[in-house]
Amino acid sequence: MKRLLVGAVVAAALLVGLIPAAWADDPAVHDEFSVVGDVFDCGDTVYTITSGTVKSVEHITEAANGNTSVTGTSTPVGVVASDGSSTFRIVGAVWFGASFNVNTGTGPQTFTAKLQIIGAGGKADSVNVTFHVSPNGDVNEFDFGTCEF
Repeated sequence: MKRLLVGAVVAAALLVGLIPAAWADDPAVHDEFSVVGDVFDCGDTVYTITSGTVKSVEHITEAANGNTSVTGTSTPVGVVASDGSSTFRIVGAVWFGASFNVNTGTGPQTFTAKLQIIGAGGKADSVNVTFHVSPNGDVNEFDFGTCEF
């Protein structure tokens, strides 16, 4: 799951400046893909996804002045993982957003991943990451989850 979601975020953030203006007014792009075989590394426990998909929605907007924004959300659908002895549901969302000022070539960019790994006894582990780049280049990253992302 990580490799697919991170790849989509990086590609969108890097390519938004190269997108022709005509595409910016297109409707949101919807996609769904399998995440079977992806893993969550949570220290002592590794969860391997055994079934399910991720639905993603991405949208690009260009203002009349040429400024551009991009946003996307990915959510697990029926995602089930195993630690080798028990099964768990993966719930939550991954979101990214960025805007770019046509005059400065910069803008804020934010990425969040809020995913819960839920077992029979409740929450077992989590991904809880926020990454933000300010227009001046300052970077803030927070990771309060129990799993690597």
